[in-house]
Amino acid sequence: MEKLTAAQLKEVFGLSEEAWSGLADEVIEPLDDEAFADGPKRWSGYAFARWLASAHPGLAGAGPRLLRPAPVAESRYLGGEYREADDGTDVRAEYFAGRWDTREGVIAIVFPCDGMPDARRLLDVLTDTAGLVVVEHFYAYDGPQLQAVDRERPELVYHPRWSDLAAHVGGPVPWWPIALRRRAHLTAWTPGDAPAPVDVATYPSWEPLYELARQEPEGSLVRRACFTIGHRIRTDAAENASREMENLRSWSAGPGDSMVHPAVPQPSDLAPGEFATDDAVGAGLAELCGRTDDLAVECLEHVSAWSSEYFPYGGTFQVIRTDVTRVAAEWINRLRDVPPTALHRVWDDSYETVGTFVDPATGSPVVAVKGKFLSRRASEITYMGRAPRRLPEGAVLKEIILDEPIWVRTGDGVLYPAPVMDAPGLSWGYGGSGPSTLAQCVGRLLDDGGAHAVTYGDDEKDEPGLVEYFRIKHKRGTRLTRSDLVRARGGG
Repeated sequence: MEKLTAAQLKEVFGLSEEAWSGLADEVIEPLDDEAFADGPKRWSGYAFARWLASAHPGLAGAGPRLLRPAPVAESRYLGGEYREADDGTDVRAEYFAGRWDTREGVIAIVFPCDGMPDARRLLDVLTDTAGLVVVEHFYAYDGPQLQAVDRERPELVYHPRWSDLAAHVGGPVPWWPIALRRRAHLTAWTPGDAPAPVDVATYPSWEPLYELARQEPEGSLVRRACFTIGHRIRTDAAENASREMENLRSWSAGPGDSMVHPAVPQPSDLAPGEFATDDAVGAGLAELCGRTDDLAVECLEHVSAWSSEYFPYGGTFQVIRTDVTRVAAEWINRLRDVPPTALHRVWDDSYETVGTFVDPATGSPVVAVKGKFLSRRASEITYMGRAPRRLPEGAVLKEIILDEPIWVRTGDGVLYPAPVMDAPGLSWGYGGSGPSTLAQCVGRLLDDGGAHAVTYGDDEKDEPGLVEYFRIKHKRGTRLTRSDLVRARGGG
């Protein structure tokens, strides 16, 4: 629809050769695009549709439904239905579909709640519709983009404006930020309702965190940590939803009176105000990691999706049993079998777990899984662990071993995965950010063996000697002693 030739315009808008010839002297100007200099002229199908509807409404009746002149007749809202992703259809998305009975047939407007349904597939589900529109998440020229399709021409997907859609359904079209698409509210809404307060629906979700917190004794670290994180997730989502609606209202090129907002974020918070400092949140999460109940697992899954900042451990790493260096084998051989904790179980759903362990040097959980990589043998064992955020206070770096992961051995002979968060990562042998982050990490450990892992936003100390050294393609398994590192740091 963005760039159509004359032949395509005639086909899309059902214009005969005679009708096209009659329009030839007054049709709008084609697009001025150098790419078409040696080919046929092309027009914006949307600009042509609006010109045709205004200048020759009698010829516009065969074009895309929502780009035709809107009939002067009241439409009627028929209500809506909420459909789950596992409803037995091929759509595989969760969505709400509101229906309007118009003079040209039933039009459904679909609001995705989880996943993005394809408008053409929906025709096979919403079978009473003459046309339907999916409200997408990203923005077009006048608001969230609309993906429309008509039953009579399912192969043609087009993008009407909000004003086009409002004209055909006979009034402003509702729009909800994704966080306010609660099933009970959506299915109860009718045109003309006053905006209703709605609890935000989020992913990661604040709700299991609040549920677990309410089960804990007042003042406990777990209770306060869960309320604090849940409150932050909830508050951020509410603020973003309010900001998004305000931006649409104040946007000069936006939908204006063609859009209505049926919901506002629920202002009252169900948390009792038992919020915690960052240190207390970290302590509460550490306690939660050691639990074994299902609700603790669910909470940790949502906290992991939100942020790893407050976890007691750093970034994840993996070691493949059949592809290990001597130091990685040393690490595997010291692991202790333990019953699975909640943090072990966060990995359980994705892979076939064959063992749960703890690293006695760091206290961090380790899970052994079978067949993690489709490109490798199904029986192959992979160990998934979590690096420390920092080494023990007073530790002294003795050597670095370049491996996957990178290892640190301290003066007392203990081997550790290098302190690292999930990002930025540590690497060597190329000119990117990995060697620079490794240089920062090693520089810190030379100065203070108990230094924290590098995080985004840190004040970086220049380490030009180490950066250049780690850009070299050292062989995997290379051991770099403290003397080697000090010399490289000085440019030697």
